[in-house]
Amino acid sequence: MIIDRVYTPGLAQVAYLVADEQSGAVAVIDPRRDVDEYLSRAEARGFRIVAILETHVHADFVSGALELAAVTGATIHAGRLGAAGFPHRPLDDGDEIAVGSTTLKALWTPGHTPEHMSYFLFNPAAGHEPAALFSGDTLFVGEVGRPDLLGEDQTRSLADQLYRTLTERLAPLADAVVVYPGHTAGSACGRKIGDAPHTTLGAERQFNYALQAGSREEFVSLVLAGMPKPPTYYPVLKRINKTGPAPLLSLAGGAALGPEAVARLQADGALVIDARSADAFGTMHIPGAVFAGLGPNFTAWMGWLAPYERDLILILDDDRFAEAQTELRRIGLDRVAGCLAGGLPAWRAAGHEVETLDQTTIQDLAQQLEAADEDLVVLDVRRDDEWGMGHIAGAHHLFAGEIVQGIAPPIDDATQVAVICASGYRSSVVASILQSRGCGNLINVRGGMDAWNDAELPVTRE
Repeated sequence: MIIDRVYTPGLAQVAYLVADEQSGAVAVIDPRRDVDEYLSRAEARGFRIVAILETHVHADFVSGALELAAVTGATIHAGRLGAAGFPHRPLDDGDEIAVGSTTLKALWTPGHTPEHMSYFLFNPAAGHEPAALFSGDTLFVGEVGRPDLLGEDQTRSLADQLYRTLTERLAPLADAVVVYPGHTAGSACGRKIGDAPHTTLGAERQFNYALQAGSREEFVSLVLAGMPKPPTYYPVLKRINKTGPAPLLSLAGGAALGPEAVARLQADGALVIDARSADAFGTMHIPGAVFAGLGPNFTAWMGWLAPYERDLILILDDDRFAEAQTELRRIGLDRVAGCLAGGLPAWRAAGHEVETLDQTTIQDLAQQLEAADEDLVVLDVRRDDEWGMGHIAGAHHLFAGEIVQGIAPPIDDATQVAVICASGYRSSVVASILQSRGCGNLINVRGGMDAWNDAELPVTRE
């Protein structure tokens, strides 16, 4: 028996290949939309994919189940209550899926979603007890799946279901059962997920705060307290994954666009996404462009922007267009018109205007604050929990995601606004959004609160 873990940065998502070495049969659990890596891993060993298992209707990434089934002919297995609108085998609690001589057994574990299925792995060589549990978004390292993604009217009932799942469905299992979760640190599907690749039920019983609750009410209170807002795109992907996404081969490939074509498309409503570094964006960018630097945070913040009804134009200073397009397609952003050929030098050479975003260091910011500059306002765009751990005295606070969604921050248009986050990435996103809405006098703070704290500059927790 082989368990292969396939991690997707940006989404902090994990899929699993479970293989029976003797027969060469493979099951894939929770594949992402671009499936080449699963195929290549199976082919490298001379194995074949015979089954595709979904734990639930995903909200944070586009499922690759249909994509993988089309290539391999494997059957898709998913919980009956999910009512998927594409060909699949509906699963009920206790149903089994044979993978050669290995067996995967469905365990209904509602709470994150009503239809959620986890999967026991039984290895014939290890006796009748399950060797592992693929827990999807029910149980993570140090965390449990959030029950609030289907709206306020279902949050309480899902939290109750999650409590019953943990205390009744998982309670009889041995401490030694290895748990393979569907996400790791960085995913918004749990409040604060640990970064270990796997855990055990015994470890979670001992260390997971949610499993320490002495009653249902205490559990619900613990799990929902301080829950951050989910990214904007989650409801969209719920709908896409329930009906089934468009095949990747049916999507337009995107083109190299000249400056005039970019200007014309932008005038017609296309959104220009500047995926270069924050410093490059600050130095020079197309007016109206929004910053979302390609890297670990790119997918998450494109999800907060969620421009599903608009064509997208990418600005890059290297040849990473295919990578960026793949990242976007993983969250269903398929309307990528192309990339500016020649980048900003070509844009300027064609006579088009550019804008800048002023940058400052934490040292210069500290000096201005010490001088009691009344024209300066600090806008902290970190999450509530980050803010609560320490912030600059007198700073205003509004989470970046809320600003991206359209909430106006408490700033005066005539005031100089220093936007700060932890590192300088989210502050660049927010500053670009505010600038595109007509706000002026914006300054991005390089290095953010990480640099501020490293320099041991004063903070308050008030």
